[in-house]
Amino acid sequence: MKTMHKILCALLIAGGVAGVFLQHDTLAKARRANGELRVVNQEAQQLARENAETERLRAEFQEIEKLRNETREIHKLRNEVRRLREQKPEWDKLRAENQRLRTRAGPVGRPGSSAPESASLITKEFLFDAGLGSPDATLRTFFWAMREGNLEKMRNCFSPDTPGELIPGGPMMPGFKSFRVVAKQLVSADLVKLGIQISADGGNSPSELTLPLKRVGGEWKVDLAPQ
Repeated sequence: MKTMHKILCALLIAGGVAGVFLQHDTLAKARRANGELRVVNQEAQQLARENAETERLRAEFQEIEKLRNETREIHKLRNEVRRLREQKPEWDKLRAENQRLRTRAGPVGRPGSSAPESASLITKEFLFDAGLGSPDATLRTFFWAMREGNLEKMRNCFSPDTPGELIPGGPMMPGFKSFRVVAKQLVSADLVKLGIQISADGGNSPSELTLPLKRVGGEWKVDLAPQ
């Protein structure tokens, strides 16, 4: 009986010890699992913060790009305003000359001729695309197109009746320096003849020629059609 009692006591002690070890192992696993959950939770929070920072940076980048585009547009507008301001004196001069020409024309069908009170010298550096709204503007546009080698603009300065072989097919003549209108003859309300004086480098005497310009569809064009 004593032996059996000892065996039972030993079994109970062993069971208790095993239970303690089992409980300790379970607690250790629980602690490890809890630690892993804390790590996962911290990583999730860090990821959420990084995502929020990424969204903030993306929004700031988009705002910066928007400001850059607006700045570029402002610069373009400023350049356009500056260009228009630089051209305004020339446009004002052309408008005044056109108005003077209309005033001197009088009633339709009364031809006349005149020499400009102040024949302005226009150098090649101050040429620009002035359009075809008046004889003087067409002349300036024509010489500008020659300076730029813009064949399409050059051809557009001539009337459809002008033979193709009479239309220049190349850039400005070598040595061109400036030109001025020295005479105007109003043949009719739709036909004007301009006396032009062309100066070249080298000190040679200016050459002169007469160009007829005809109004075609609201635009003035050089007309070299056979009469």
